[in-house]
Amino acid sequence: MTRVRWGVGMARQIYESEQDRINEQRLADVIRGSYNCELHKMPMKLSLDFMATRGGEAVAFFEMRQRRNLMAAYPTYMISMYKVMMADALAKSTGLPAFLAVQWKDRAGMCKLPSKGSSYGMGGSVRRGDPQDIEPVAYIPMEKFKVIA
Repeated sequence: MTRVRWGVGMARQIYESEQDRINEQRLADVIRGSYNCELHKMPMKLSLDFMATRGGEAVAFFEMRQRRNLMAAYPTYMISMYKVMMADALAKSTGLPAFLAVQWKDRAGMCKLPSKGSSYGMGGSVRRGDPQDIEPVAYIPMEKFKVIA
């Protein structure tokens, strides 16, 4: 069952299920093993999912996503422009990189946020019937993703 929560300082619902949290943690474990770092879940108010540390020092930020399609199904990956802006703000304020990590049906990959070469427009999902799910988005070319698993 999906639990609906109100985000801190936000005027809209946040949809997150227990399975979403399990999927995030699985992807965090892949990154931890591949990059010799620890991943710490961040509070909702910071907008991205995890901070990576090495030796107790922060080294990067991550937004985690799960998709049911194959990685090569689409020429771009669509993500909320708000997430891109928050990743950019964290990167600029700390000097640390921010990444988008995605687990597709067939593999996992990651790219830097913001990603050069992205295009922008209106997009989103209509599956929940929430009109606020249609919003400004970034379309990241798939070639920007590095396969990690």
